[in-house]
Amino acid sequence: MRILAVDDDPTILDMLSNYLTVEQGFDLFCAEDAEQALVLVNKTRPDFDCFLLDIMLPGMDGIMLCAELRKLKQHQKTPILMITANTRHDLMERAFEAGATDFVYKPLNGVDLGARINTAGLLNESLRGEQAARRSLAELTEQVNARRDENFDQGVPDVFDLDGFESRLMRLSDGCYAMNLLAIKLPQMRNIFEELTPTEFCDQMAKVTEATITALQSNRYILGYVGNGVLVVAILARHVVSPAAVQHLIKAALAQKPMHAGATGNMGVDLSVHAISNQRLWTGRSACDKVRDYIGQHALNAKDTMKDIDRLVSTEM
Repeated sequence: MRILAVDDDPTILDMLSNYLTVEQGFDLFCAEDAEQALVLVNKTRPDFDCFLLDIMLPGMDGIMLCAELRKLKQHQKTPILMITANTRHDLMERAFEAGATDFVYKPLNGVDLGARINTAGLLNESLRGEQAARRSLAELTEQVNARRDENFDQGVPDVFDLDGFESRLMRLSDGCYAMNLLAIKLPQMRNIFEELTPTEFCDQMAKVTEATITALQSNRYILGYVGNGVLVVAILARHVVSPAAVQHLIKAALAQKPMHAGATGNMGVDLSVHAISNQRLWTGRSACDKVRDYIGQHALNAKDTMKDIDRLVSTEM
């Protein structure tokens, strides 16, 4: 397991070197600051399997470094463990929002450290296995571009595939959260597929996603695309979020964007927002399970989208 540890304290790096040995199955790299770490990330291959970041680094701190790593496609899901002696809730909250997976507390304990890293490794293997079985909307778009040789950039920030959505929920610290689980659906998806080219469809879906982000901008949320024209969102808020209000805001945002129209009209007209559950308190795990149940009950998965786009691409070619 290839690990990059970033800490400006040589004593901590020495301790990590003693704990994370080759004999234990670890290949440890060390950096003293964020800038040096980013250089190693860019030039070291194969990619790292796990990061250990001290929160209090000189210059760019560990939380900022964590956020920078999450911007890299190859490390959007790589486990990131934060090293800290501080248990301030606001600091931990910032770290999780930046994409941290877990915390390791000083003084370091070899047994606890090894257990947390091994758990992170199992999570990494699980995510990689599931990722191989699914394709996100962005990956579908890349395939369409390659096969149709058209210029198209779907990339919408702050939206994840189902794996990434679940990963963000699972990174929430232990405990229950006041959370609203919603689904944003396009009921006429089958008709839309028939009327639009693959590139037009991806462009439409990207605009719906962007409009959803605009509608949710005043909230703390996690947004995921699960395929077949369906977005799921977890809104972390103590108050009850009205699906009808969110639907209104999304449609208002879509009204500002030029959309493709066919026999069924504008893609956003039939957009609907529903509560996945009226339950208010969730752990990260229970929220993931509920979203999975919802997807299973409504037979909405990314493979359906892949089949339809493949069929359309084949027809056009």
